[in-house]
Amino acid sequence: MPASIDVFFEFASPYSYLAAQELPALAARHGRPLRWRPIELAKVWEEQGVLEAYKVVRRAKGRHVMRNAARVAADRGVSFVPFRSLPNATAARLVVHRLNRCTPAAAQPFLLKVWRKLFAEGADIGLSEVLACCLDPHLHPEIELAQSNTQPPRTLRAPIGMQLPWVASEFLGSSLTIRPTSVKIGSTS
Repeated sequence: MPASIDVFFEFASPYSYLAAQELPALAARHGRPLRWRPIELAKVWEEQGVLEAYKVVRRAKGRHVMRNAARVAADRGVSFVPFRSLPNATAARLVVHRLNRCTPAAAQPFLLKVWRKLFAEGADIGLSEVLACCLDPHLHPEIELAQSNTQPPRTLRAPIGMQLPWVASEFLGSSLTIRPTSVKIGSTS
């Protein structure tokens, strides 16, 4: 079996959402499965010691990001509803982590539906009932089980080069060198 392509993403990133609309077809053309790895960008920035600077930049460019994402979505014929405040994606991230461990084939359909709920319908993905609409009924218990284990896997590592700017640059067609440096996410205890 060919090696999977690890996709590190943030649910709240409109660029992650837009890239995800094309990634499954791209991976299929190359005969490679995707392994979706949700991260929380704030944790990445915190680990790098730049969280406060990230918050300042995010406040300054937030509206621009949403306008630009709406333009890119329109160019690609993808539905897009900008959110007004940062969504609570914790439960969705935890469900993807759990699905990756227990039923990996269910992870991609789930997260694509969650993104459609957030960015195409403007739904609150922090609500269990919204997440339940995105998952096969026989897997609904996974939502509660995921929420009862609030710690993401300790071994999750997110390559520094694969943060939001990489996704946006690759998706929009420009090239960017990715360095193999990684940062650990979560606690080490």
